[in-house]
Amino acid sequence: MKNAFLTLSLLIVAWGYSSKAQILHTESFNVILDTTKVVQGSFMPSFRYRNVKKDFIEIENTADVTFRFSNHALTVANKLEYAIYGKENLMSGGYIYIEYRGTIDKAIAFEPYLQMHWQEIRGLETKYAGGSNIRWRVLVKPNIGIYLGIGAMYEYEKWNYSGVANSSAIPTTSDFVELTIFRAASYLSIKKHFGELFDFDFSLYYQPTIGSKAMSHRGACSAGLTYNISEYFGLTIIYQNIYDSHPAVPIDKLYHDVNLGITVSF
Repeated sequence: MKNAFLTLSLLIVAWGYSSKAQILHTESFNVILDTTKVVQGSFMPSFRYRNVKKDFIEIENTADVTFRFSNHALTVANKLEYAIYGKENLMSGGYIYIEYRGTIDKAIAFEPYLQMHWQEIRGLETKYAGGSNIRWRVLVKPNIGIYLGIGAMYEYEKWNYSGVANSSAIPTTSDFVELTIFRAASYLSIKKHFGELFDFDFSLYYQPTIGSKAMSHRGACSAGLTYNISEYFGLTIIYQNIYDSHPAVPIDKLYHDVNLGITVSF
């Protein structure tokens, strides 16, 4: 059984080799796992408009699947994005995320993870990150779940200047910037069912640097509301943002993202 889970996970990763910039809003695809199911997940095709350096129109698909076995769970998620940036057609980004969750006791879980992403629209060529959290189930009832997580992570990022709007802020001596950083990581996650019609998902993230004289921090927020058309189909709107106190390149510190799409669950 474990070999089957591993094989299927690797196939999903190979299919979805692609990711969102800086903070990945992982709680938006960590579902309240239905304990009667061995496999649970969703995918959401969507349309998006962003006001960045040029007008940006994007068609994308987000997918996640969780496998449960005994007191363990494995989540694999990815995103593929196709974008029109000004008059250019480009593949603007995506991500791969793999997380194992092992239950230590009824309220505490251990969750190591790996992630890779890029986002050409902001100038993030590549990001690799890995870390682990301790997850505390603060409150879990049939219609609500509240979770807290704390841990640490390592990340490598490579940025170029393609997302910088002010050309005078671009140095002439360098084509890209590379960063290697250790960060603390924490999050608050709230998942709420309003009867059978609406699902609400809210999360906050905070990631300060560790062991660096140039102290910086990143924060993020995600809020999503799904109207359940049926057991398997829903209409979802998601608002997300990311704040970086010291961006690697001179882009805006605060980044907004609004997404409207159809969610298909299984």
